[in-house]
Amino acid sequence: MYFPTLGSIASRDVIYLGIDATVEMAVEKMHEHNHRDIIIKSHSLYYVFTTQDMVRLKLDDMPFTTHFRDIPLKQVPLLGKEQNVITALDFLDEENEYICVSDDDSELYGLVTNNDIVASVDPQIMLENLTLGSMFDSKFGFISLDRDYSMRDVMCEMDRVHTDCIIVTEQQMPIGIVTSKDILRYFKSGQGHSLPLAHYMSAPLQTLAVDCSIADALKFLQQKEFKRIIVAKDDGSVVGIINEQELISRTYLKWSSLVKEHFSEFEELTQILNQKNKQLTKMATRDALTSIANRYLFEELFEKELAQSNRYDRVLSLIIMDIDHFKSVNDTHGHNAGDSVLKELSTLIISKIRLGDTFARWGGEEFVLMLPSAVLEEAEKVALKLRSAIEAHAFDNVGRITCSFGITQVASTDRLESAIAKSDRALYEAKENGRNQVICYRETE
Repeated sequence: MYFPTLGSIASRDVIYLGIDATVEMAVEKMHEHNHRDIIIKSHSLYYVFTTQDMVRLKLDDMPFTTHFRDIPLKQVPLLGKEQNVITALDFLDEENEYICVSDDDSELYGLVTNNDIVASVDPQIMLENLTLGSMFDSKFGFISLDRDYSMRDVMCEMDRVHTDCIIVTEQQMPIGIVTSKDILRYFKSGQGHSLPLAHYMSAPLQTLAVDCSIADALKFLQQKEFKRIIVAKDDGSVVGIINEQELISRTYLKWSSLVKEHFSEFEELTQILNQKNKQLTKMATRDALTSIANRYLFEELFEKELAQSNRYDRVLSLIIMDIDHFKSVNDTHGHNAGDSVLKELSTLIISKIRLGDTFARWGGEEFVLMLPSAVLEEAEKVALKLRSAIEAHAFDNVGRITCSFGITQVASTDRLESAIAKSDRALYEAKENGRNQVICYRETE
């Protein structure tokens, strides 16, 4: 099997600045070249600065005259252009989207992304026959806002749920999207927050159908230079968004299964993917910040547990919990402190639950907990114990926080969506009752 060198697949269209440059200079250069990211060079080290980083700096009121030497940056791996893509696999994960490629004189030659790797080591038969729907089971998460919301609302929502795109709607139907490129154009314009999203959004919305092949999806990403795919039904309604990282990691996992079936043909790649299988599974199923299960994994585990519970006539309960006034934590202590709270809270919860329970980050500051073989009253006792433990815990640099809980016992006729809706209803009541509450949803209500 042919594995190309990094130099043969690297993009030469790379923009970069020195470590003494300012954010303002980066905005200017990124806008000029229509790039969403820029490489920052400091001696022999390379870093990446993205429009998401800009959003965070803006929300933290850091002036764009700040020099990059005064900003924490994410380092990018550097490999020689004669090394092949197999070497690069060890450096690409959920944290590293890019690899800088150097020439013979150790100067920056180009840039390689996850997408470049997938496109270059290409089991074409799989990519052409697998569809987006078959890979992701039509379960995608996305955030939408009405066209009359402001750009300030967009930035707050992007920062809250760690996303870089928002679907814009009118009468609940999608009409456009705000992405990192639109954020960059907004920063460049210097206009205030008051203009509605419709003024800055990209429209019309470019989508792919659920029956689109992975091969065509990858070509679409390359041709359009997009970071994500908007998946839509035939009627134009959005099913959800798959970003490039999710597509890559889940494609790798599919490869692992495929090459095991065709070992004689793909022996070299099989050996490499077997070594990376644990890492790639984590990429697809673990929350990058807290390392607990992510929404995608929770959805799969819930469906399996519900089927087992129905088959063997067992009970199953679901808890959804939300950190009270989490926005004020970010506003008062900064977003790094907010991230620390999410990680510390996750560790605390894991230490208090059973080994067979499933705890996951649902999104932003919201978490879900699945309790097999637990009736509603038992789940309520668990939630009360967790509520007390959280209230009593002193979080680093923040102090005390509280959480609100909504609980439901899952009915045999429920699906995940209906069970979540019931728990959400109870959670809403807990919030309305003053927060730091545990409320159970009961079918007789």
